[in-house]
Amino acid sequence: MSAFNQRIQPLRDLMKSKGLEAFVLRRNPNLAWAIAGRAHVPTTIDAACFDLIITQDSATAITNVVEAPRLIAEELPSEVSVRAVKWSEGRDPQLPTGSKVGCDQPGADRVDFGTEVEIMRQSLIAYDVERFKEICVDAAVALGNAMKQVESTDREIDVAGLITHSLWQADLEIAFLGVAGEERVHKFRHPLPTDAVIGNRVSASICAKRKGLIASVTRIVTFGAVTDQMISDYTSIFKVEAALFDATVVGKPFSDPANAAIDAYSANGFDGDEWTKHHQGGPTGFLPRDWPANQASTRLIANNQPIAWNPTGKGWKAEDTIVATNSGVKLLTFDPEWPTFEVNGRTRAFLLSR
Repeated sequence: MSAFNQRIQPLRDLMKSKGLEAFVLRRNPNLAWAIAGRAHVPTTIDAACFDLIITQDSATAITNVVEAPRLIAEELPSEVSVRAVKWSEGRDPQLPTGSKVGCDQPGADRVDFGTEVEIMRQSLIAYDVERFKEICVDAAVALGNAMKQVESTDREIDVAGLITHSLWQADLEIAFLGVAGEERVHKFRHPLPTDAVIGNRVSASICAKRKGLIASVTRIVTFGAVTDQMISDYTSIFKVEAALFDATVVGKPFSDPANAAIDAYSANGFDGDEWTKHHQGGPTGFLPRDWPANQASTRLIANNQPIAWNPTGKGWKAEDTIVATNSGVKLLTFDPEWPTFEVNGRTRAFLLSR
């Protein structure tokens, strides 16, 4: 069975069990999952550039005459046929409706199975696991290469430019890019780059995308002496991350690692309410995060599920992308040229001192 049909088979099984004649995929992350490709044109809007109609024996993309040639040549698998409308026409009239039609979002009298589709795509098939491993390594190395070029006199936007250049050279699109220098790193947990000079520290976070799959990474560079207190605080946030990793167990609810992180903050020298100041991360893959895990998250962790935890505190952040497996957590965003240290038996990214 082809990779496309492997991804879609659970959807066809759902259709059969629910008595559906067709299923319409409309959301960007679900379409990117289905085709292992790009479903967007502008990155600033939620709407995809095509819809996908699935039946038991066919898959048809509905798009317009502008997008059809590129989709056929560069994005769509061979199993998908294409029906193109005029650019001046909407796609909705071409889509099936009614109680025998499922969809990944509500509307048009279709049956909403958005949650079910999200759960399907959170367990990667073997082909996509291998693809994701390559994307994650490339993202970590690209970010590392950029951060090694940073100077203390650079502005945050200069650092963002270096990172952007490095990511595109590695065939990685930017889903998110945060940069904070010494003045902002203690103030903001999602620091969009500004013209502030970075000074003696810079933290950079990326969500980098290739053909739909997204890798999340944070790396930190310091200039000047690295004090014992800096190392202690940096290590402490990675101990919180270690608690998250240890509690990430296939078949257990996402509330388990969230609760483990809450306990770990207090146990590692942070204020008891530190966890309330930023979410701890959650399931990823085809979005930067599908949703942030919390104490009430009942969704179960799946085998081969991409996850990115991102604990923060005292101006430090730990963030890499993992995949949860039946044999344990596998760290994917590894850069062999970046300095490392050991935390709870795992090799983790250390500070790069310049």
